[in-house]
Amino acid sequence: MIWKRWNRQAAKRSYRLRYLKKADTVARRGKLVYVRQEYHDRIRRIARVIGGDDVTLFSYIDNVLAEHFAAHKEVISSLYDEQTRTMSLRTQSQRCC
Repeated sequence: MIWKRWNRQAAKRSYRLRYLKKADTVARRGKLVYVRQEYHDRIRRIARVIGGDDVTLFSYIDNVLAEHFAAHKEVISSLYDEQTRTMSLRTQSQRCC
């Protein structure tokens, strides 16, 4: 039981360090994006309640996306390369005909 409690505490600390920190850039340099209302409400509550005054919606979303891109870099790159190769072949075949 002690291990589970310690593990939960470690997971909470890890989550705070990864996602609930200020972003390296400012929001006004970013771009506007629309998010479902339910996600917006959830993200806002997480950032405000858990992150306090230190974490903005922008910071939280930026951190989550950075982690996602890092975790899935190889798959994203592979899918992207496959798609651009396919598009390139289509373009070349259209030029020929």
